[in-house]
Amino acid sequence: MNAIKLRLIVGRPVPLSTFVQAQYAGLVANLGLPGLAGGDLARATYLVPAVTKKRVALASVADRMLDTLTLVVLIAIALLVAGVPAPIAEIVRRASRWLVGAAVVGAVLVGVVLRRKGTLSNEFVSFWDEIWQRRVSMAGAVAISFSVQAAFVQTNAMLAQEAGVTTGLAAWFVGWPASKLVAVLPISLGGIGVREAALVTLMAPYGAPREDVLATGILWQGVLTVSGLGGLIVTQWLRRSAANRERRTSSQGTE
Repeated sequence: MNAIKLRLIVGRPVPLSTFVQAQYAGLVANLGLPGLAGGDLARATYLVPAVTKKRVALASVADRMLDTLTLVVLIAIALLVAGVPAPIAEIVRRASRWLVGAAVVGAVLVGVVLRRKGTLSNEFVSFWDEIWQRRVSMAGAVAISFSVQAAFVQTNAMLAQEAGVTTGLAAWFVGWPASKLVAVLPISLGGIGVREAALVTLMAPYGAPREDVLATGILWQGVLTVSGLGGLIVTQWLRRSAANRERRTSSQGTE
């Protein structure tokens, strides 16, 4: 689904299989690159041969922005249901300052790009104009983003229940998206350790046992590792099989 979302954002007639392969490549790259955004670079590099470098870069930024806004919206809605304990209220206040600061910096950077006359500015303007014209596709991308992130939260809540955590689902829609936002920072490889520490801190005010929440985070990391490596192996095998068939077909045609 994330591969379909990125294909909708890119907006080019590239086979979906290419985006699926790139998605798994980025997921595995997260295991060895700083921050969750490290996989975005690997994924973009994988797509460059099929799409222009500038379009891949702009689409990757738009994809990351969409996922970030989705997480923020999920947190805001969940806070209304789960409540706001005092420790969470303090975290929300501090996070709000950072979000406002990031929004100001982003607006300034966008303004600088738009004011400059050059290839980058033209590419940026034309890309966002094109996104506006493809509103139906973008609505699909937004729907996929919400569906995927919500599924991630529910999966973690199910793992937590197996680990003995009885905290309500609404609290997980606060803690897990917030911990993922923290994990994007390039502090550790793939956000490992940072995400788990943030999740333990955020879930504690809702009465979740720290040890069980930590176990849940480790289980989730195992799910990501196994599914990512398995997906990469399968997609690369299929890719090589298709290339071998194409070579055999071309060689038979020349004979």
